[in-house]
Amino acid sequence: MFLLWAGCLIVVCACGLSLFLARTAERGAKRSMHQSLHHYSPYVRYMQDKHDLNGIGFAQQLTRHLGGLSLFGLSFTSLSFIGGAVLFIGPALAEGGPAVIGIGWPVLTCFGIVTASSVAALASAVPTAGGCYHWALSAGGRRMGLWSGWLHLLGTIFMLVTTNLLLADWIYKVMEQRLGYAGGGELYYALLIVLFLTQALLNIRGVHALGKIAGISTGLQLFLWIAILFFLVVAAWPANYPFQMLAGTDPIAGNTEPVLIIGMLMLQRLLLGSDFAGQMAEETRDPRIIVPWSIFFSSVMLGLFGFILFVLLFMWFPLGSEGLTAYSDISTWFVTLWTKWGALSNAILLLLIVSFVWMNGNASMAAASRTLFAMARDEAAPYSGRLSAVSVLYRTPLRAVLAVSIGAGVCSLVLKSLSAGAVTPQYTLQQLILISVGALHVALALPIGAKLYGEITNRNLAKLKGPWNLGAYGIYVDAIALSWLTISATAAFAYMDSVLLLYLAFSALIGGLLIEWKYRALLKKLPFKVVGSIRFSRRSIDECIRIERKFPQH
Repeated sequence: MFLLWAGCLIVVCACGLSLFLARTAERGAKRSMHQSLHHYSPYVRYMQDKHDLNGIGFAQQLTRHLGGLSLFGLSFTSLSFIGGAVLFIGPALAEGGPAVIGIGWPVLTCFGIVTASSVAALASAVPTAGGCYHWALSAGGRRMGLWSGWLHLLGTIFMLVTTNLLLADWIYKVMEQRLGYAGGGELYYALLIVLFLTQALLNIRGVHALGKIAGISTGLQLFLWIAILFFLVVAAWPANYPFQMLAGTDPIAGNTEPVLIIGMLMLQRLLLGSDFAGQMAEETRDPRIIVPWSIFFSSVMLGLFGFILFVLLFMWFPLGSEGLTAYSDISTWFVTLWTKWGALSNAILLLLIVSFVWMNGNASMAAASRTLFAMARDEAAPYSGRLSAVSVLYRTPLRAVLAVSIGAGVCSLVLKSLSAGAVTPQYTLQQLILISVGALHVALALPIGAKLYGEITNRNLAKLKGPWNLGAYGIYVDAIALSWLTISATAAFAYMDSVLLLYLAFSALIGGLLIEWKYRALLKKLPFKVVGSIRFSRRSIDECIRIERKFPQH
């Protein structure tokens, strides 16, 4: 019971912390010299954002169609709120038991908010499509930028793979139960191909459509959250288990002790992607303000709203004789729970859940493709001339989107072919999530650590302070975020399969040699300072304007 009440206290502290950080950031933005110009015409706001990007050294090739609501929707969608409750909460509970929600999620929420604040400050200072790659480049140099960029790209791709594998699993189970389908794996392959194909088409179509759909998806998720709360509290009262069960007591005798840390790492998947709004900075209006607030508020809402939702789902889910292992089927129970409201409402719920998880994959694909595009534009990726190409028709990094979708799709199909049975094994999904957590947290820890080191040693990193900042509290927030990311990544690698860990170590060695080779090549070709700067190219403003003539904004 002590852990349960400690978890509740941490949730209350997270609420207070959110308000304090938001107020501090708001004061920092008011004290800065930045002017949002939101009272002026769209053309004036566009020219301000374009000249800001030209000053960094890049031409405005991508179109700026994302406003505050659209970007928040995309950021919130990338965190998988309702979709995570359906697909990820079950495996996490099966691994770690009820205490994953009672104490694990409050801890993740609190540190997630702190990390989001630290990331938001970096996004405000360096508003480019490279996101984490350019943050590390500016704070720690080219070598650190290459490491951070590639780790972030690979971690995001594995997130996309995990999401689509789980979604294909779930759709397969629903078709098997509702339609009586008893075929082989050909349907599963078809589902995976359709998921990646449709996500690639939406990302190619442009950020305008992606932002609108993400905003609608966020509104529907919040509406469904209210509907679920109303249904469980009003229509389905009383619950099957008391609130005290969240302390971790096993209701079924004879179960082995769950591993809380593994369950928390599985649940960490829901918080991955909090920085994805940073990759959309070159397609957002007034990115120095809108991007950091989107990162911050999406993490706060997921943490606090998610705690309420997860507690209710746990209290109403019937375990039966299977004990904790029954939690892996919580997604099926969640859908069948609504059958009493009629076939139409049940079908609508199915479509909504599929669309929410599908949009989560879209957000991952968008973030990965922008990272690859930005690295290719800096000649930090192979085939840079092709991967940095932007579609004149859609204003999207077309070839980068195709490269990410094909790479993630092939990886998913290979993993499926190696799996026995119709659905992906729980152990495989666990390892994929651990890889994503480890890679993304190391990628974020590098720029935060470099910035913190610069603040402690009084290096000239004044340009890494954007209008959205935490003032004197920033150094403490960065220190806590760096510590949390380091501990989380270390735990993820510690719980990986030993053979997989050995393979990853070998891959990191080969990747490190390639990164060192690319670093030395870039140093000879572009021998100018990047540490402490937010200018990553020697391209003049006149040259940027010549490039922009091929990409008229409308």
